Amino acid sequence: MNHVDTHEMVLIHRVIRREFGRLPRLFRAAAGDRARAKVVGAHAREMLQFLHTHHTGEDELLFPLLRERAELDPELMSRMDAQHEQINDAVTAVGAELPAWTASADAAAGERMAALVDAAMPVLIEHLAEEEQELLPIVSATLTQKEWDALGKHGMSAIPLTRRLVILGHITEEADDAERQRFLQVVPAPARLAYKLIGRRQFARETTTIRG
Repeated sequence: MNHVDTHEMVLIHRVIRREFGRLPRLFRAAAGDRARAKVVGAHAREMLQFLHTHHTGEDELLFPLLRERAELDPELMSRMDAQHEQINDAVTAVGAELPAWTASADAAAGERMAALVDAAMPVLIEHLAEEEQELLPIVSATLTQKEWDALGKHGMSAIPLTRRLVILGHITEEADDAERQRFLQVVPAPARLAYKLIGRRQFARETTTIRG
C-alpha cells in the first residue's frame, strides 16, 4: 500500500496552535471595546468551530480505523481520548460565554474566556505534538488515500463557502513554498485560482484587523 501524505494535518495543527495561542491576549485587550469584541468574537467563533470539526473528524473517521487496523499503545489512545475531552470541555465553555461577550465586551467575561484558553493550551500543545510524532506515521501506513481524503472533506464541508478562502490563508500562512505547493495541490483548481485572486488579500486584510 502506498503511504499517505499526512503533512496537511501538520499545517492545520499550526493554525490551531497559533490562533488559540493569540486568543487570550485578544480577549483581554478588547475589554470594554464593543467594536473590537465584535471582530475578535467572530474570529474566536470561527476558530472554536475549526478545532471542534478537526477533533470530531478524528473521533469519527480516524481513530476507529486506527484501532481496527493498527497495533496501538492503549495508553496513547486513552490519553488522546482524554485530551480530546478536556479540550472539548474548554471549547464548549468558551463557546457558551462568547455570544454575550461579543455583544458586551464585558471585561470579566473576557478574562474568564482568556483563562479557559490559557488553562487548555498545555494540553492542546501536548496533544497536537503527540499526534504528529506518534500517530501520523501510523496513519500514513494504515489508511488508504480515499480514507485520508474523507477526513479533509469532513473538515472543509464544515466551513461555509464564503469562509473557505480565508481558512486557506490560515493554513498556508506559515507554510514554506514547498509545503504551500504540496498543500494547494489537493485544493480544487477553481479554489486555488480564487485564493490567488481574492483569498490572499481577504485573509491579509482580516488578520491585520483581528491582530491589531
